[in-house]
Amino acid sequence: MRRYLQKVLLMVFVLVSILSVANELSMVISVTGPYQRNFNPYFSGATGYIAAGFIYETLVYANTKTGQFIPWLATEYKWGAGYKEITFKLRNNVKWQDGTPFTADDVVFTFEMLKKFPALDTVGVWKSGVVDVIKADNYTVKVKMNVVNTLLLYSLAGVYIVPKHIWGKVEDPSKFTNEEPIGTGAYLLDNFSTQVVTLKKNPNYWNASKIKVDSIRIPAYSGNESAQLAVANGELDWAGINYPQIEKLVQQNKNLNYWFAEGNPVFLFFNLSKEPFNNVTLRKAFAYAIDRDMLIKIGMTGYAAPVNPVLIKSGYEYLISEDLKNLWWKYDPKTAERLFAQAGFKKGRDGILAKGNIKLSYELLVPAGWTDWIAVCELLSQQMMNYGVELKVTPIDYGEYLQRIRNKNFDVVLSWSNYGATPYNFYDNHLGSANAYIGSNRGGWIDKTTDELLAKIKETADVNTRKVIMSRLQRIMLENMPAIPLYYNPVWFIYSTKNFTGWPNAKNPYVEPRITGMDKIYLVMNLEPVK
Repeated sequence: MRRYLQKVLLMVFVLVSILSVANELSMVISVTGPYQRNFNPYFSGATGYIAAGFIYETLVYANTKTGQFIPWLATEYKWGAGYKEITFKLRNNVKWQDGTPFTADDVVFTFEMLKKFPALDTVGVWKSGVVDVIKADNYTVKVKMNVVNTLLLYSLAGVYIVPKHIWGKVEDPSKFTNEEPIGTGAYLLDNFSTQVVTLKKNPNYWNASKIKVDSIRIPAYSGNESAQLAVANGELDWAGINYPQIEKLVQQNKNLNYWFAEGNPVFLFFNLSKEPFNNVTLRKAFAYAIDRDMLIKIGMTGYAAPVNPVLIKSGYEYLISEDLKNLWWKYDPKTAERLFAQAGFKKGRDGILAKGNIKLSYELLVPAGWTDWIAVCELLSQQMMNYGVELKVTPIDYGEYLQRIRNKNFDVVLSWSNYGATPYNFYDNHLGSANAYIGSNRGGWIDKTTDELLAKIKETADVNTRKVIMSRLQRIMLENMPAIPLYYNPVWFIYSTKNFTGWPNAKNPYVEPRITGMDKIYLVMNLEPVK
């Protein structure tokens, strides 16, 4: 009898172990090397991305794929006072992961923190017309503005609410590494090492019934190659990485699938505060000199999508100004050479273009480990050398990469702009002076007329009015070339149905499978363990 019971217990143990392993999601958040123990959700790094969405949450979730605003920590929101006020009704059954009730005090504190420490306000809430965030009662918050901004809700959807009772004791939250994160989110930090972070389901989560994934395992990778090997070995359920010829691997593995949705546009950014990049003729020369089709075909292994010069995505073609198409650029080496000469540059004895003491020889910054982008940079370097421009490909640590952009400590960089839910959001992100260097306006385009036009878009919800304003903004982009658009980066997404079902794909595109923010928790809520 004892031996029989031992066998039964062993079988139960094995069964529980199998179910436990099957209910653990393994995914890639970053390929930028060992983790830093920094779970500040406003930190643009691997562990910050883990915190944002999994541990910390926003008032509303803006689904950029469907255009929906989904209530989250707030059950509802309502515009008032002629689009100069938004009232949020908060959930009253939410607790922080240490058991403290979540209230309006936490929301007001978070917004005041962003105001006091602007480095944290990466979505630019306080530069978007917000003048006050007040507590009406324990579960009601009002956001007041001094201008009409119909796009503000997209910015508010990027504010991660933090606990006042913890963060209120922090002297400088912009430098807070938050090693023991306490959020309202679906997952708790279970274990941390520089090589692996594991999360476990929060049993007291306000929306716990939606969470079917019990734990999440997030290994660190030092580059695409090591993460690609893990994909090939079947070690990952979700990998947001490039995998050359993924079609062949999918044919060999019936559980493996991929969907590379059209994502954020990638640009060659110049530091516009420096000579000679403040010369528009020179910038135009670059635009005509680059063979983008080659960058997509070889550097991005054919997975990136081409851009039009005004960067208006499919579904919004009606915003494209047909009368400006004569200003659209294309790959044209002869025009490029003419424009370099027109900008006053001639080849020296070393074959490098120069004008006076200015030589077109610069570092081209790119994040280390991003092998696809590094390949693009190498191709760019080869292409530009044909004209006498030397771009020295310089991969650097991701944190340093972002810091150098913010500090204007660069000349040329390969980077991206966040597109957002609509072309209006993209133009605001990419061209607004409030976002210069610290946001998606990485080159630092600062122009009064541009800012005035962007403000007018926010003052109206009328499509025809916005169309006229967008036409003027397109002209500014085409005539001034603030940065050189290259392609739409894919939203890299490789997934396995071995352990979980319910993944988004081209036939069911319910979310863009991004790992940086709230999209990932919305995706996880749609997953079901394979039984």
